[in-house]
This record gives sequence, C-alpha cells and structure tokens, in this order.
Amino acid sequence: MNKLIKKTVYSILDENEKAREDDNYLILKVVQDLEPDLAGTTFANVMFNLKYKKISLESITRARRRWAEIHRDLLNANVEEARRKEEENYFAEYSSKF
Repeated sequence: MNKLIKKTVYSILDENEKAREDDNYLILKVVQDLEPDLAGTTFANVMFNLKYKKISLESITRARRRWAEIHRDLLNANVEEARRKEEENYFAEYSSKF
C-alpha cells in the first residue's frame, strides 16, 4: 500500500466522522487531497486515471479497515453492524452458489 495513501486515509478518518461511515465519501476526500486537479473532472476520467496516479480504491478501503481495527471506540455502532450484516449476507450468498 502506498504510504501516502495510508497517511492520508488515517488523517481524514481522524478528523471527519462522515468519512468513517461512508467509503465513497472517504474515497472522494482522498482523491481530492492527493490529486485535486483530477477530483474536479468526470467520474470516468477519475476512474481511468487513478491507476496512473498510483491510487487504488482497494488500498483506500484497506487502510480504512486497518484504521477501524485500531480506533474501534470512534466507530459508529450502527455502521459497523450494517457492514457486518452485509458481509455475512455476501458470504452466505457466495457459499450457496457452490
């Protein structure tokens, strides 16, 4: 993972409660911080150019999960419960296919 991405994600999550609850908002804030010129363009342009800027959506969400493990006390219980249920549903649906 790009250390700059991790540092940026941690900084945003420390300061912004909405970013803790919404991965899409967190991704937007990270792109705005790291590539402000890119953030003001179309969605297609952002998605196409992220790989060239060495920004991975997966690394952003991975950093959020690591931050959440360390800062459980700052997480909204309702959001964590919803994520957990969504993950359980995903695994149940995935395993039923096999």
